[in-house]
Amino acid sequence: MRVADPGTWALFACALMLSVPGPARAQTQEEKRRQLQERLGIKPPPVQAAPDAGVPAPAAPAPAEAARSPGAPPVRTPASANRPRVPGFEEDVRPILEKACKSCHGPEGMASRSRWVLRGEPADYEATLRFVQTATAAQSPLLKKGTGTTLHGGKKAFAVESAEYATVLRWIEGGAPPGKARGGPPALTTVSPGTSQGAPPPAHGRAPASTPPVATPAPGTSTPPASPPAPAASPSAEPPSQDAGTAPRFAPQVHEALLADCSSCHASDGMAGSSRYVTHADPEQHLRSVEPLVVPGSAANNLLYQRAKGDSHPGGAVWEPGSAQLALLARWIDAGVKETASPAVVTTAPPAPTAPGPAVAQPSTPPSPHGPAGPHGGVQLGTFPVLGSLSLNGRFDLNYERLNYNDHPFKSEGENALRSYHHFLFLTRQSAEDPVTLTLEVLSLQFWEVGYRVSGASWPVKVFAKGGKILVPFGGDPLFHHSYGGLAGFDQRVLPVVFAREGLTVNVERRLGPLALSGDAYVIAGYRLKRADAVLNLQSDLAPLEDTPLGVGARLGGAWGPINVWYSPYYNSLGFGRRLFLQALDVAVWRPRGLPVLEHFSLGAGLLRADVSGGEAEGYGGPGADYYHFASYLQLRYHPTDWLYVQYRQGLRTFGNRRGLILDSNALTREDASSHNVGVVARWRGLSAGLFQFWNLEKVDETPDDFTRLVVAYEF
Repeated sequence: MRVADPGTWALFACALMLSVPGPARAQTQEEKRRQLQERLGIKPPPVQAAPDAGVPAPAAPAPAEAARSPGAPPVRTPASANRPRVPGFEEDVRPILEKACKSCHGPEGMASRSRWVLRGEPADYEATLRFVQTATAAQSPLLKKGTGTTLHGGKKAFAVESAEYATVLRWIEGGAPPGKARGGPPALTTVSPGTSQGAPPPAHGRAPASTPPVATPAPGTSTPPASPPAPAASPSAEPPSQDAGTAPRFAPQVHEALLADCSSCHASDGMAGSSRYVTHADPEQHLRSVEPLVVPGSAANNLLYQRAKGDSHPGGAVWEPGSAQLALLARWIDAGVKETASPAVVTTAPPAPTAPGPAVAQPSTPPSPHGPAGPHGGVQLGTFPVLGSLSLNGRFDLNYERLNYNDHPFKSEGENALRSYHHFLFLTRQSAEDPVTLTLEVLSLQFWEVGYRVSGASWPVKVFAKGGKILVPFGGDPLFHHSYGGLAGFDQRVLPVVFAREGLTVNVERRLGPLALSGDAYVIAGYRLKRADAVLNLQSDLAPLEDTPLGVGARLGGAWGPINVWYSPYYNSLGFGRRLFLQALDVAVWRPRGLPVLEHFSLGAGLLRADVSGGEAEGYGGPGADYYHFASYLQLRYHPTDWLYVQYRQGLRTFGNRRGLILDSNALTREDASSHNVGVVARWRGLSAGLFQFWNLEKVDETPDDFTRLVVAYEF
């Protein structure tokens, strides 16, 4: 072959063209973009799979190719076409997950309240990606939970050696592409109107990073037949930017994350159901409770974000720094609290034609803090130099009572009364940067605390210290009242009505996966006997400050899902050589979500025993003179809806029992009794109304002390 031969030059030119690494440059740019997104905490969109992994989707054949005769030489196929195909989510992975997992993780399944629910919608893909780790595919929570190698509330879905496991593993290793949607083209192949016409097409047919996620379909995304796509509603109507395009929406992303990890306490029936923040299964109602806690633009200065990462939060950190959930919440707030008033994005059914317009135009923060802000929204006073972020919260009630009768309220000897038991107004100071907090009951100074966050960001535990007239961490109720003896709050006859005393306390929190552990240690101004031979009155024998015998105590708690357990010991020298050892065990189960029938019930139970001993040297104690008090409670609530519950509570109380006796009949008085009550309570935002009937059954000397109460309360 001669060098001057034109064919030689033609072959040389072709070889040179084939050797130019054109796609490598595009891939390098893609990798740079993804690395930048990771550094910014932005989750990159998944890669859309083509029929052949790693190769852009082939264009439609030209007319000449389509008309090529069967006898013509075959077109040369790229070598990469022989590589194994990467499975796609829609055509390969979704059928496996629906078969193995949807019985529990479907909308009607036992795990319908969990963070992962398969609804048969495009949003299933984004929901599944939260449990996928493409860098370490085999360690993905989706696989580890599915095979039972990590904690999973359900059964083992598939075996490691199964074909299903291999398919899901190859899907993750291949970049977890969405694949081809059922009955139509891939969900996000349409180029956004804001994309430059001169820009190269995205790899694998995927829209660029500024395209909104699947949860907010762009024009061209498959939609229900009854609701044709409306270009005017496209998020691309505004100038496209990466921040706007990747900003999450409240529903379903933020809503499901908060619902999964906060409802065990902050459901309407949970331990924190009377707080400012209450979760709700309906995204629109849930959002009303979230709005007062967020101000668009800066997550670090928002109360919801601070509590989620553990700042001044009695439950510790809900999400650890660096977690995907905390980053999601921060992005939602920083991007302007998207979709704060658009119910269209939180429903699967097509919205009414008139729904989108006015809803989007509403402001994200209501002009009045007492307006549609949701339950217990409080009044945000703003952020001030030195003082930090201040807010006001309160509770006020009015009670109509029928008193002093036995059996039923219609007896002629009954009396009427109109009373107010709660008039609390709290000033709270919080700051994400400053570890100092303040909570002050401003009307009567009945309760005030100054707190300091001791732990650092890298500590495995959260440590918080408080001083002042502290709310003593004893028992399972995190609010003011305890139910020992069957009565609660201002009615109960065992512990002080408001167990708040001058003292210091330290709280330690640790979260181990789904298990949350807590410990409190405290020292307070304690009890003191008024006379050496007196029987301790747990309701009123608190020592004056000038003659304070210090009491020391602790509370150890654990929570796993809806189950909470506390053990509370307390020791106090009573004077005259006598001593008190008080201990309680409390259990609470708050509506186990996803369990048929049981999810409509909540349960609380507790036992308390107070032993008084010692004093032998002074001649007051010893065998026959040592004694104990005992009290219990059992509370069962039925919740037909989230705004209504029916309650039954009962409890036993006995005082002055001798050691070794279950019940000392010689020491019984009218204070030894059992209490029973039934009631119904309805809540609407911060307003609640309840009707209760109480029966008190004394062991001796029955007295007319049954009563009926109608209570109306407002919390903000």
